[in-house]
Amino acid sequence: MLLVRLGLWPARAVWLAAPLTIGSALSQVLESEASTPALIVEVALWIAWFAVFVATLAPSPRSLTAARVMGPAAFGVCVLVGFAGHWTGATVLGLGWAGLFTVIVFLPTVGDLMVNGSAYGSERRMTLRPPAFVLLGPAQLAWLLIFCGLVGWAVLILSERYVLAAVGAAVGAAAIWAGSRILHQLARRWVVFVPAGFVIHDPLMLVDSVLLRRNEVTRVGPAIEGGQAGDGEDTNGPFQDLSGGALGLALEVALRAPTPVTIRERGQARNTELGTIVFTPTLPGAMLSEARIRGMKIASAAETTS
Repeated sequence: MLLVRLGLWPARAVWLAAPLTIGSALSQVLESEASTPALIVEVALWIAWFAVFVATLAPSPRSLTAARVMGPAAFGVCVLVGFAGHWTGATVLGLGWAGLFTVIVFLPTVGDLMVNGSAYGSERRMTLRPPAFVLLGPAQLAWLLIFCGLVGWAVLILSERYVLAAVGAAVGAAAIWAGSRILHQLARRWVVFVPAGFVIHDPLMLVDSVLLRRNEVTRVGPAIEGGQAGDGEDTNGPFQDLSGGALGLALEVALRAPTPVTIRERGQARNTELGTIVFTPTLPGAMLSEARIRGMKIASAAETTS
């Protein structure tokens, strides 16, 4: 697959050129302001650009969070430049370039490559899709909190309100920290294949990660309503949907015997034992291929509905 072969190089190349594209849009505003405030904001912009570029060079879950926050933030800043009365060709180019970077960093292949940057040895991590209860509201609010924290102090600086800008910077730092903590949980959700089997690592849905040993997994395949994998003869214990209503193809793993799991429900922990677990990886086909390579039985859609 071309995207897999290219790896993170498209994201690196697009962000490397950001000073010539997005930067041109922002320079329209900075050139019209007093030299000292403009210089302060320009230095901050270069620091932000460098931090994101380093994130693309050093992939990790934190790098993924940074890239997926700053891509839309760059787009949002270009929109503000336009609303400030600077709708020019440079602004349109900056919007398009920021939008291109945002699309790239939100690709599932990029997410998998980023989180694998901190994987150990023969591990392979595969990201999970965000639950509906986070994606529809909380994620956007957390990003908006970060965006206001990034932009608010700069607007005050350009207005030469230095005392308010200092207060805004302190409040903004707290907002960025709080919003980033929320969004970073989405970058820490994955299935990781290890020599013994695979682990579901999902701090939003689980208190502790769950190891599903290869010799305990009877089959992995597309999930169907009710959590019955195949004819259910080799599936014991209750069913649990850990996808959180995420969009996309959900997968179902059936176990020979129930395994202990501690689930998060409404802010509380609940201990249970599960024989069938459903989750939604961002690349379900790639996960099934990896499971097959590692010796697990794969159930086709026809088998799961038989």
